[in-house]
Amino acid sequence: MTQFPKRLLAGTALAIPLLAGPVLAQSAGGQAAQPNQAPRADSISPRAGIREFQPLGSYPTNTVTNRPFVGPQEGSEGYKTTVAALQRTLTELQQLQLEQKQAHWNVSGTLWLTLHELLQEHYAGTSKYADMVAERLLSIGSSSDGRAHTIVQGSSIPEIPGGYLDDAQVIAWFTNAYKIVGDEIRQSIKDTNEPDPTTSNLLQGVEDGIDKYQWQMRAFVQATPTDRNTGWDLNDNKPIDLPSNTPAGQPPAGQNGTQLNQRK
Repeated sequence: MTQFPKRLLAGTALAIPLLAGPVLAQSAGGQAAQPNQAPRADSISPRAGIREFQPLGSYPTNTVTNRPFVGPQEGSEGYKTTVAALQRTLTELQQLQLEQKQAHWNVSGTLWLTLHELLQEHYAGTSKYADMVAERLLSIGSSSDGRAHTIVQGSSIPEIPGGYLDDAQVIAWFTNAYKIVGDEIRQSIKDTNEPDPTTSNLLQGVEDGIDKYQWQMRAFVQATPTDRNTGWDLNDNKPIDLPSNTPAGQPPAGQNGTQLNQRK
């Protein structure tokens, strides 16, 4: 029988989840449960063996510590703004991680290997940024929320389709998704610049990385003086459908970009 140190069993404040296997759980009467004993069929549920020790809370839930911490003043509007900006960024980064892996596994077509490897690099970088943002929340005295329901309910990034994904589809989807996230982070940089310059500075580094990822996707269909690069060769002889949100006077997507340093 597996023996636990007595100091871990004294009291009931420490929540230790029960594990399936050779570890035995003591019943209320002091009798040990039998190992490898199959549960009754009517006792099995999706949440069997899961114990909840506190309410689930709302999505997201950001709880402020009751201990001293360094950061914007607790309860101030600046503090709330900073926590909201960080949590919003964390949610979008986690959503990107899920979509990056989905595309990494399922991308198909001429550029499948290139995109397969590129998306793995993006996933690793995005994971690093998500960890930085989550730990910044903890550093300024707030819990971070990375639960699945929080991601589903809070992300503004559309869901990537299921099944095999065409390379042209992946390029267009991530070009748009990185644009959405980059714009959101840029706004969060502005929102936190006054109440918490450290957070604002951290978010600048995250935005720089996401902007780079967006460029790396956009470059696959970037028009040049010798090739319009509409993506037709990847997309069943049809141009890739990407919006042209460009300044006034700039040629529409599919033509050469505007030269900012033209000489008359």
